[in-house]
Amino acid sequence: MNLVFLGSPASGKGTQAELVAKKLNLQYFEAGDILREIAKEKTSLGQEVDRIMNQEGELLPDEIVNQVVSQWLAKTEARRGIVFDGYPRKLSQYQALRRMLTEKNTKVDKVIFLKVSQETSIRRISSRRVCPKCDGEYNLVTEKPKKDELCDQCQVGLVQREDDKPEVVKKRLEVYQQITQPLVDHIRQQKILMEVDGERPIEEIHQDVMERLKP
Repeated sequence: MNLVFLGSPASGKGTQAELVAKKLNLQYFEAGDILREIAKEKTSLGQEVDRIMNQEGELLPDEIVNQVVSQWLAKTEARRGIVFDGYPRKLSQYQALRRMLTEKNTKVDKVIFLKVSQETSIRRISSRRVCPKCDGEYNLVTEKPKKDELCDQCQVGLVQREDDKPEVVKKRLEVYQQITQPLVDHIRQQKILMEVDGERPIEEIHQDVMERLKP
């Protein structure tokens, strides 16, 4: 089974995607983590990814993201099943993914769309913090560190990612509405879209998703 998780920034799609991947023993592709690692590299690609994604808050061009996905799939056993988180984000990427999976004699089976309000997205994102040493992630509202803004493991001061700052978040939400919503509408017509209320507690959402994924 191949699953795609969609949702606005801070919809909780990453949390749910990882839970489902573990529960069903599926491989997990998390686009954000992979691209953030590339953005740290002192290469022309890394600098370009950093500029577009972190400084400008824009979606990366298809050619960059599709290349990353293609390289990952080339090293992956697709028959085991994959959960895609953070990719695709627009219709052209979805069509590219379908072509890549077809080459591996498989397809997208279900797309889970977590719906949350814009206000919820902004509140959740502005509360995110990360450890600059171990990359541990926290949320000052929902997953607080034991000590005020210090990493539980490293005791290092937590920082806010560039792409989590308010001015960038606002841009990301605008981009999402312009680009990702048409993808959601397209998939809805294909009858493989599963729309889920993302405003509820994590475990409640997870149970809902698992129940609806049953054959």
